[in-house]
Amino acid sequence: MLALVSAGVAVPGRILYIANMSDEQTISNSTKSAVEKVLRDRLGQAGFSGADIRADRDSDGDPILLVDVKYAYSDKPISSKLTYGLSTEVRKALSALGETRFPHIRHHFDEQQKIAS
Repeated sequence: MLALVSAGVAVPGRILYIANMSDEQTISNSTKSAVEKVLRDRLGQAGFSGADIRADRDSDGDPILLVDVKYAYSDKPISSKLTYGLSTEVRKALSALGETRFPHIRHHFDEQQKIAS
């Protein structure tokens, strides 16, 4: 038995839903600006040098925002306390814009960078 579905994939005996990715892959400039502002405000003293923000899906297939944070090397050890609560602060800024995708934040430090506890 094959079922035809306009917004899904027909599979014998099952229907797998595939959402319209075009809207979920789009990230508005205001969303990017809001994320970058929080990162700059919180991480500027730690050598924040930019972020790549892109749409993706988590392991459950839910839409997310991947935020890859980049840092410049510093002779001074970076305090790990700077990142505590960062996801919550980014989520609040996104929520104020109506953005519902969860931000997954990944930090990319220079291999030689020292981290203070």
